[in-house]
Amino acid sequence: MTEPMTNGTDLHDINHKMIPEDNDVKRRKSSGKVIVENQQEPKLERSIGLFSATTMLIANTGGNGIFIASTATLYYAGSPGFALVLWVLSGLVNFGLSSCMTEVGLILPKAGGPYFYVTQVFGSLPGFVMLWGFLWMIMAPAWAIGAYTASLYIVKLSFPDCTPPEVGVKLLAAAILVFLVFLNCLYMKIITKFQSILSLAKVIAMLIIIIGDCTKRYREQLPLFWEGTTTDPGNIALGLVSGYFSYGGWQVISILMEEVKDPVRNVPRSLGLTFISAIILYTLTNFSYCVVLTTPEMLQSNAVAVTFAYRLHSTLSVVISILVALCCLSVLNVLILGQPRMVFAAGCNGHMPRIMSMINRKYLTPWPATIFISVPALAVLFSGSVVSLIDAMSLYTCLMTSSVIVVLLYLRWKKPTVKRPIKVPLIIPIVELILSVVLICLSIYKKPKELGLCLGIVAVGIPVYFIFIMWKSKPKSFVRFMDRSTLFLKTLLNVETPAQ
Repeated sequence: MTEPMTNGTDLHDINHKMIPEDNDVKRRKSSGKVIVENQQEPKLERSIGLFSATTMLIANTGGNGIFIASTATLYYAGSPGFALVLWVLSGLVNFGLSSCMTEVGLILPKAGGPYFYVTQVFGSLPGFVMLWGFLWMIMAPAWAIGAYTASLYIVKLSFPDCTPPEVGVKLLAAAILVFLVFLNCLYMKIITKFQSILSLAKVIAMLIIIIGDCTKRYREQLPLFWEGTTTDPGNIALGLVSGYFSYGGWQVISILMEEVKDPVRNVPRSLGLTFISAIILYTLTNFSYCVVLTTPEMLQSNAVAVTFAYRLHSTLSVVISILVALCCLSVLNVLILGQPRMVFAAGCNGHMPRIMSMINRKYLTPWPATIFISVPALAVLFSGSVVSLIDAMSLYTCLMTSSVIVVLLYLRWKKPTVKRPIKVPLIIPIVELILSVVLICLSIYKKPKELGLCLGIVAVGIPVYFIFIMWKSKPKSFVRFMDRSTLFLKTLLNVETPAQ
């Protein structure tokens, strides 16, 4: 297993250890001399500025859940008033977590996010296990859910009064997924401009909902705002976990750290702007839902924003459907943009086939990693098992983010003199870790099956690690097959290992 960095490793040398020596720099002997063919190696381009980072974060923080499934928090809270309290608390908890991850990310400013942090601090096996769980419990299901939801809202415009055919929805979802994968393999500036336009749809939709509440002045629900408030600690914990997941998605900025311009300045500012906007807009949007719709209506709706708009005016529901569809495309685009960088980092670190560590020579984006994730995403999409993974996804996200807090506390203890561009007060990571552990334990008590699913997927990753990573004396036929496959794909995709 790779030795953790704490055994005498300087933090400033970590980035050089991450990327193995480039085997593609050609050396050949001629007349007893070694000739080195100098080739200009490509590298990831820092093309994400403050505006682009903020629009991506606003689009991906919470995704499209505010329009579709924001009622889970209400279900556990028991009353609209307490649900709004949980929404505000969940936003503040996530803001604290993002501050902790920013501190760690600026110490270790490489692509890969939590996977890279855990690998560098605690070693190879914990990092691989986190990567394995993230691939099968977060990446593939999230891409499938994003594509399916976007397709469903687009098809709904053509079938407003009936249930659209499932096969047609999934085929359109697959086409959307493949198109966005293709788009994200192009030059980064095209992607960020496209994303900035799509991100406006989410904000416009929320503003319409908030203003719509003011114009209709439904106030019958206000006296009932606190009726039925839960006192069950388990339900309160599940409500916070639900709200926690409803603000999830901001972690993508840590995965893209290597491509952000001036990350010391732009990452903290973009996160601050995002959470101020998100907490205010999400709380006001949920307030509008609770005022216009009754609690049973909200709980029974699988698209609460459309139900809300239809109550105000039938034409408005069409507008909201279009905006939600654009929002879904925006969220999926951010996922495809950011998450392959974790697989790319794993390829650089030897935890994935070497082809995953390469980027396209012309467009400077990780084509192999992006295309690779689309395969399990399409498999999950057509398997029909996406919905059953949502609770487990939320739980695994909590576990992953908690591991980053442990990394922060460990670095504070073992490397107190390391330069930290951002340093959060120590009380914040301690409180966040305690709160995360309590929420995870109470959630497991209420939903043990989700824990079993998490443990099962993580457990499979351990033998995979020892067989494919630790076992060095693999059969020669297997090694030849991998080398030939790597050479073929490298030539086909015109990719190269990036410069250190």
